[in-house]
Amino acid sequence: MEAKYRFEEKKAGPATIKVYADRPQTVFEMFHKTVETCPGREAVKCGDVCLTYAELYGRVDALASYLKNDCRVTKGDRVAIFLPNNDIFPTAFLAISKIGAVSVVLNTRLTKPELAYQLELTKPVAAVVDSETWNKELDELTTHKVESAFLADLWEKGGTCPPAAANEEDIHTILFTSGTTGKPKGVRIVHRNFIHSAIRLEQYMEMLGVGDPGTGGKTLIVAPLFHVMALQEQLMACLRMGNTVVMMAALSIVAFLEIVEKEGINFLVGSPAIYRILLGSEDVKNYDLSSVRLVGFGAAPMSPDLMGEMRKAFVNAKFFNGFGLTEASISLAAIDRECMEHPTSIGHPSLGCEAKIVDENMKEVPKGTVGEIAVRGPNVADGYYENPEETKKIFRNGWFLTGDLGRIGDDGFFYVASRKKDMINRGGENVYPVEVENAIYLHPKVMEVAVYGVPDPVMGEKVAAAVVAVPGTTPTIEEIKSFCADKLAKYKIPEYVQFTPFLPKNAGGKVIKDQLPKEF
Repeated sequence: MEAKYRFEEKKAGPATIKVYADRPQTVFEMFHKTVETCPGREAVKCGDVCLTYAELYGRVDALASYLKNDCRVTKGDRVAIFLPNNDIFPTAFLAISKIGAVSVVLNTRLTKPELAYQLELTKPVAAVVDSETWNKELDELTTHKVESAFLADLWEKGGTCPPAAANEEDIHTILFTSGTTGKPKGVRIVHRNFIHSAIRLEQYMEMLGVGDPGTGGKTLIVAPLFHVMALQEQLMACLRMGNTVVMMAALSIVAFLEIVEKEGINFLVGSPAIYRILLGSEDVKNYDLSSVRLVGFGAAPMSPDLMGEMRKAFVNAKFFNGFGLTEASISLAAIDRECMEHPTSIGHPSLGCEAKIVDENMKEVPKGTVGEIAVRGPNVADGYYENPEETKKIFRNGWFLTGDLGRIGDDGFFYVASRKKDMINRGGENVYPVEVENAIYLHPKVMEVAVYGVPDPVMGEKVAAAVVAVPGTTPTIEEIKSFCADKLAKYKIPEYVQFTPFLPKNAGGKVIKDQLPKEF
């Protein structure tokens, strides 16, 4: 590969990791280079708003100047972002980056108490907020509030300021975990994490032959930008490559299809459930999706039948399955045909990353044995904000303990078995919910599934599955159980199957298994 994809070793805390040798040192430097390279290219599109890279830079400069000179934000200060997917989000994110402050990206779906907790923890000196949805009762938790309605005047006024001196180990962003157990944790994401993710996707796209540095591509962002996938793996990567970022504030199938055809979208990311809904719609037949060159997915396996449908719909696309967390975005990946040939696998360590399966003492376990998935590399975050106890517990000598149990198969691919806290003990036999979920996900009538343990006076726990059927289908309990018979040991097959119109989820989109039925 070219020199820009050459790796070198770097000391990062207690660990030595691989990093790209030819890399920017800050996120703003990465963005600025793109502006210099293609100032007239479209950068951001949302609704009726379309900004070139030069126009986006002008707005970033104006907001950075206002935050620094009027709001007195200095390097290392926290600035909250409470915005939907729109043109203001990347503007605010990059403006905060330019002055060396730390963006605290808030989930716009959270309740007032949930937001108050995160604001009280991070103590932002300023907040850039959506005028229509911001709860004014939270004003007292930040010194300066910059409302979206005010920004049109600011763009007219303009302004400029020099970029702050920063380096790749400085904290750039605090993103909160979904908090399925206990309080959400603020993840300290440094410049290096964003930079590495952006270059890595660029390299993968060149490897797959789906990038076009000369003209730039287009990505469609549907997932909220407070999610690490949309923010780190889509927005930042595309700004690095000089691509156009098209954003939707909410998913609408027809609007989605119209944008893909009209804009000639090249890069998509979504969950298998979203793709299942998309391809199950009669409207999909009315649109040309041939512009799509790369389709990314994660969070659940893609069944072979769905993958087959995807290949028919996206005739020119390559496929990418990524496994990651807020603390370590895209740590493992399966590329194109690997997604079809190993549908329940999460692939191999991604470029520049390492992964292993360990026991409770951080020792590697034999191949095929279930243990905890640990990852290390330039994508691994710095730790948790104001939480040294959890940081010490989860981040060990450069390795991040994902909390996911998994194994390495005979084929050399990694497989997830369960979240550590979700493991089911059925009469002394360990049942790993993700392993069971992966088997059920392969059924063509299953859109979503959650497997969990329910109390049993004899066995201790028994296996249950809550299933969301693909719209228009009516699978039966026996059909689900029979489908698992040649894929799972008998004790792993769910004894209880519950069909439900939806799975209970928190504001971060994670299934809340405590709210699933315990009695059958």
